[in-house]
Amino acid sequence: MDFKKNNIKTINLFKFKNRRTLFWVTFLSAILLTASTYAWLSSALNVKINFFQLSVSSNTGLFISLDGIEFSDSVNISMDSIIMDLKETYPDHVNQWSYGLWPVSTNGALFPNNDKFDIFIGDLIRTRTRNPNNNTTKKLLNVVKAEEKRANASSYFVAFDIFLKNSSGSPYPDNIFFEENTMIDYQEDTSEEIKESMSNIMNSLRVGVIKMGSLPHNTPVKEIQNMKCINRCEMVIYEPNNNIHTVASIEAAENYGITLIDGTYIPTYGIIKEGKRLDHINGHPGTGVPLDSEHFAIQNTIKDFSQPIFQVPNAITKARVYIWLEGQDVDSLETYSKGTSLDIIINFIKDLAGYEV
Repeated sequence: MDFKKNNIKTINLFKFKNRRTLFWVTFLSAILLTASTYAWLSSALNVKINFFQLSVSSNTGLFISLDGIEFSDSVNISMDSIIMDLKETYPDHVNQWSYGLWPVSTNGALFPNNDKFDIFIGDLIRTRTRNPNNNTTKKLLNVVKAEEKRANASSYFVAFDIFLKNSSGSPYPDNIFFEENTMIDYQEDTSEEIKESMSNIMNSLRVGVIKMGSLPHNTPVKEIQNMKCINRCEMVIYEPNNNIHTVASIEAAENYGITLIDGTYIPTYGIIKEGKRLDHINGHPGTGVPLDSEHFAIQNTIKDFSQPIFQVPNAITKARVYIWLEGQDVDSLETYSKGTSLDIIINFIKDLAGYEV
């Protein structure tokens, strides 16, 4: 796929055609990973978000805001825009910015009353098994839940609130979809050598959205900003390149008894609870490790864009966007980071279904 500079500047979100939201993700200095294991917590995969823009198609009656006050057809996402610039207009926000994305794991919002994803971070430990016939090293995880109680400019992931004003006048809610060409790809001038070395990590990136609720247009700003789920939160996780597996991933997975076939989806077993000394290859067939269902569960992700991700009535809807590197993804294996830039393109399409009911 080729990306043209003049096209990138005119990307729009929530449109019937190919208007796009662009994320530039830049890998920092070249890092040689040492342990032959998943990138999850043990690998120095420092991924920097350099540019991030959200736009909406105003001709469908949809506008976007970072504070629920000033709405427009586009917003730029950066540390300044989601942290510093909101001190006066949205002082209670708990947005998260990351100068370097690091491996974490999540299954999203685990309960309908959760207005944030349950994201887990931690570290990898190694223990030596000693017996007369065998002397091996076992890799285990100690994980804790990430806090999102206050704004943070140096998190492991990116998370921020958005407010969508649907002014189309639809008598019933309209639908929002991920558009078919939502994807992650390299910049067009990226060499084939770098593409090959970085593919495993690109296949492990995730985008999540959680919808908290909607309130009438004339609701006071404080109520809009402090909107909670009240047992009605809806969430979705999009997994780009979910069935793509590189030769390096396939070979590395074999070391654990996991069979990867390029073109065939294999589920990710994400963390759902804090714990110590957890086996990070839980549940994968061939590993001999049974699923620890108290701490791990299959990550349900979007792979078919035919279904709406959620609905927006003729009101103001509060949602939260997450960007992270999923360390439990089987493709998140040992890799050599030579440094490159990725285009993460997310297209949302809003219909006018509310007029068709």
